[in-house]
Formats: sequence, C-alpha cells, structure tokens
Amino acid sequence: MTTKLFTTPKPNPQATIRLFCFPYAGGAPSIFIPWLDKLPAHIEIVLVQLPGRGARLMEPPHDKMHLIIEELMQHSDFITQKPCVFFGHSLGSRVAYELAYTLQKANKTLPVKMIASASRAPHLASQKQPLYHLPKQEFIKKLRELNGTPQEILANAELMDLFLPLLRADFEIADCYRAEPCPLPLPIDVFFGHDDVDISQAQRDAWQSLSSFPVQQHAFNGDHFFINTLSDQVIAKVSDILASL
Repeated sequence: MTTKLFTTPKPNPQATIRLFCFPYAGGAPSIFIPWLDKLPAHIEIVLVQLPGRGARLMEPPHDKMHLIIEELMQHSDFITQKPCVFFGHSLGSRVAYELAYTLQKANKTLPVKMIASASRAPHLASQKQPLYHLPKQEFIKKLRELNGTPQEILANAELMDLFLPLLRADFEIADCYRAEPCPLPLPIDVFFGHDDVDISQAQRDAWQSLSSFPVQQHAFNGDHFFINTLSDQVIAKVSDILASL
C-alpha cells in the first residue's frame, strides 16, 4: 500500500504480520529503509509518513498529538487488517502507544506487540526544558547538542528554514503530550541505550504501568540515537522478537 500516510516499499502479500514503523521527532520514514531486506520473510514493513517530511515535505506538520491520531484513525481498517506490530523510536514510541490506546477505545483490534525504543513512558511528563518555543539560533544549538539532526541540514541555512516548522511541531508534541495511564492488553518491549542521558531507568520502567503483560527491556551500547548508529543490532533484535510471534 502506498498512500500519503503509509508507504510499503517492499509489498509482501504473503506476509502474516505487518510492522508499522514510527520515526523519532524530526525523523523521516527513510530511517527504516535499511530494515527492508533484513527482517523475517513473513513480515511486511509499513512506514508511517506524517506531514512535513519525506514525500509530504510541503504539508504543514501536525503540532498536537490528537491531530496525528485523528489522521491515523482514518485508516484504522488498514492498520487492523492483519496482525501487526508497532515499532516507534523516541517520540514515535509515544505516537504508537497513543494510537494503540485509541484503537482500544474504539473497540478495534490491538497490535500483537509494541516495541518502544528510546522513550520515557508517555504518561510521564518530560523532565527536560521545553525546546519548541526557543528562539531560532538557540533552538538550532539544542538540536546540534541532541545529535539527531543530520549535520548537513544544521549547517545549511536554507534547509534549516525548510525543516524548522517540522522540528518545532514535533518538539511541541514531544514536550507537551501526556498519555492517559491506562494499562493495555498489549505486550510491550522496551529498547534503550546505555548512554542515553535523556531517558532514566525509572522512565523506562514506567512502561510497565501501560501493559497488562510483563514488559521486557533490551539494552544497546549507544546513546539516544542508537537506532542509527547500531542499526544492525536493532534490526537483529527486532527480527528475533518478530520471529517469536
């Protein structure tokens, strides 16, 4: 399936499970392209492409979580058409949880598993200074410190002017969104980086409050963006989890 919102770069009609991938704040679905040929054969990857990035670059980005969920829920029949797994990194994890929570409220089928990567539990408030409303140069300085925005974008004034609305919108959601602390009948695995100074153990452990199943945690020897620096290890762990379903 290829729509504005969902892209399936490698269709697999025989797949028994769909893996929906939600990128981090400011991230494009292209970060998951290296996964396409490395997951079990029964998996079909669906990339979630929100406005303001990728092929939707010129669309105004959503700056509230409920706007993202409203757009996703317009396609709830597709999301629940086959057994599926949600994978989200950082803000993407919280989008994935809120979507699962909304599916539950709508009496829709839940994913068979969710993988929350590099994220505090979404019912907890951020402990960091809000970034989205900082003056332009201070905001860019913070982005550089976070080390998740490509240097070629940070160093290019024209590209930064193009991407700033998306980055501010994503960080507004990251800074302000709080989930309802509702345990779902949904197994959750948590990925984290040993050197991730943004997420504490207590913030990771709090995911247990959101699942009626025991939450499994998996460590990687990286910082907040280990999904990029240790992609092969992340893919291998995701493959192991999916193979067991």
